[in-house]
Amino acid sequence: TDQVLSPDRDLDRPTERGLNTRSVWGRPCMSDGDGGLSNAQVVFVGLSVVVIAGWCILSRRINSIMRSTGLDRRVFGNDVVDSHEGIAGKCMTMLYGKLPPSQVPQVGMLSGILFCIIGVYWLLRSLKDTVFASTVGIQFQPRAKMVSLGVVFVLLFVYNKMIDLYEKHVLFYILSVAYGSIFIVIALVLHMPGIGLDNVEPDPSRLIGWVSYCAIESFGSIFVSLFWSFVNSTVSLEHAKASYGLIIAGAQIGAILGPTLAVASSYFGVANLYMFSGVVVGMIWVLMRKFVAIYGTGTPRPNASAGKDKGAPGLVEGVYLLGKHPYVLGIFLITSLFEVVVTVLDFEMKVLAKAQPQYHDTAAFARFMGFFGQATNSVSLFFSLVGTSFVIRRLGLATTLLLFPMMLMAVLTYVFVAPSLDVFFFALVTVKGLSYALNKPSVEMLYFTTSDTIKFKSKSWSDVFGSRGAKAFGSVITDRLRHSMSALLFYGNLASIVVNAALLLIAVAMGRKFNELHATGEIVGAEPGVPYDDKGASELRSLAASSDDDDEA
Repeated sequence: TDQVLSPDRDLDRPTERGLNTRSVWGRPCMSDGDGGLSNAQVVFVGLSVVVIAGWCILSRRINSIMRSTGLDRRVFGNDVVDSHEGIAGKCMTMLYGKLPPSQVPQVGMLSGILFCIIGVYWLLRSLKDTVFASTVGIQFQPRAKMVSLGVVFVLLFVYNKMIDLYEKHVLFYILSVAYGSIFIVIALVLHMPGIGLDNVEPDPSRLIGWVSYCAIESFGSIFVSLFWSFVNSTVSLEHAKASYGLIIAGAQIGAILGPTLAVASSYFGVANLYMFSGVVVGMIWVLMRKFVAIYGTGTPRPNASAGKDKGAPGLVEGVYLLGKHPYVLGIFLITSLFEVVVTVLDFEMKVLAKAQPQYHDTAAFARFMGFFGQATNSVSLFFSLVGTSFVIRRLGLATTLLLFPMMLMAVLTYVFVAPSLDVFFFALVTVKGLSYALNKPSVEMLYFTTSDTIKFKSKSWSDVFGSRGAKAFGSVITDRLRHSMSALLFYGNLASIVVNAALLLIAVAMGRKFNELHATGEIVGAEPGVPYDDKGASELRSLAASSDDDDEA
């Protein structure tokens, strides 16, 4: 960003092409720290109190009126109305479906595990650049990104081999203990005089900075992929439609609280926050043991032959399956292509924001990005609570897959026509928020029609290198266009529209293929003639069988 805003480049002329580079709502997004509530905030709090109080008073009366007029059946459906629940219960059923009470604790435990994973990752992600800059030097960060990519690449080989040796829940135990120990050791080293953070002289030979950076990068890449692979092979498809929004809500709460703790690092201490993170990661082992003891794993034993393609090399089996099955390759493309668009939009917004006089200062720009992160995670949290399950169940997975690229196309068109900081801000908040709350669970459900080997091995390669490769490709686009603001906004957005058009076509094909697999009960990657013991697969086959019986009747 500093390079593209250097005086000898025309990016310093933010008024080129008539661009409106005002800050959000025409003023800085964050206050200057006067500590008081604005009039708008006071009004918002007051209205919230009035709405909550009014709901408590009028809910019974509203329920009675809706019953007498028949409006409740038109809004909620006959099944919901006949359950004789109150209006609050009807809303819960409408949003999340008929989630059995016995499965609510299961959803809560999965949400709690993901809360711990995402909370720790966002806490450490907010601290990793600070630690690296203090120990190694911020000028070595590009090299650290390349080193971390190599480390993750090697760890993925090890991870794929461990999938063959251990049951899936045992991988949680191993990784929890391993990463928890690593973060605790890093915390102890950061406390040591001469080696830790009290040494303010950056030096590329200080290994603690490199170890910290690579550990955090690999934790976020591998642990999240393992979690979703485990969940996809544990819960049923109908259960997933009702519960994935709630599970993701736990992740978004963690994504909000993690950076909040990082903001208070001057009070808690950076090394102490690393220690806290190590303890929380260790707690994941306890939560997973409790979950498995109550609900089981829902996955085959690692020596089961079902679902494993013969002849595939063990260490690169995930890559082999990506190339062998077009359906799996389609999931890979859906996972990665939208990251190209987001990378371009994100860079453009940062360039426009940095061009603002009020954001030239590092601290002011950090406040702007902090506000952006809060807005994004808040939108994602809200939609995951009230929209994810409702949309997927009402529209179906195939239609839901189309919603995100269609929305993204509308956003790109608007940004292309009216490129301003306000537009980029709200566009990225919408795109990133809905990518977490809508696109992510939809893509995860595509794995329900795949074998256990694909769920764990191919998914790990797809999640890690699909996302990273897409971001790298998006960075190539922005790097080529960074010398001119007009070229960046015109050709960058044009390239994003082309990529998103491809994403839309792939989403159409994947939705149709999923419906076909769903109707027949076929499992991609399962060996023909070998019974495959998987909870999601069993449910698909039972649904297909019941559908055939209905057709015959």
